[in-house]
Amino acid sequence: MPKSYWETVPGKKIPSSLELYPIVQSYLQEGYKILDIGCGFGKISFELASLGYSVTGIDINSEAIRLSKAAAKSLEHNRKTEGRAEFKVGNASDLPFHDSSFDFEIMQAFLTSVPEPQARVRILQEAFRVLKPGGYLYLVEFAQNWHLKLYRKRYMQDFPVTKEEGSFLALNPETGDVEFIAHHFSEKELVFLLVDGGFEIDYFRVEELKTRTGNRINGFVVVAKKL
Repeated sequence: MPKSYWETVPGKKIPSSLELYPIVQSYLQEGYKILDIGCGFGKISFELASLGYSVTGIDINSEAIRLSKAAAKSLEHNRKTEGRAEFKVGNASDLPFHDSSFDFEIMQAFLTSVPEPQARVRILQEAFRVLKPGGYLYLVEFAQNWHLKLYRKRYMQDFPVTKEEGSFLALNPETGDVEFIAHHFSEKELVFLLVDGGFEIDYFRVEELKTRTGNRINGFVVVAKKL
């Protein structure tokens, strides 16, 4: 099977345009084990480790994980983090962890990079499986921005290729080549994806998010509880 774009893109070029929203602090507790799904080169994992938490980052990109491990070793050597950050290469649709292994999960602009609807369902099932009962998933995703001419045009012109409303072809900003299919969610779609996966919505807010190309568009910040 050929490798996906996200397995082959240089680790440092994985997008990381989003910051953690303050609502996270309302849910985190001392001693929590946190899983950062689709961690890229570890930006959020290191931020949480600096606050004293034990964080495991997982990503399908082996170069990004290699960079993250090297940075973690350097930080540990220089004692610049209070907590611990560990990293593993792995697929979010088949997480290499036991059931109920984590107290809290982070998933930032990750599902937007998954073009197949059934793959998103499987990823949420895995996130549910490795989360402890009563644990929380913090999820941030881009919304469908039909009111913006740029995105309305892209959703419509790329539909014959993507076959899904809200999906479009993400292009290399320098060459114009297609890199991957991105997906933006409707509120109903994202809520039902979580609810059907066994989660209960505990916090839901529309926020302005920054895309990898610097556009500012609407998105969703969600905290969902495992029932």
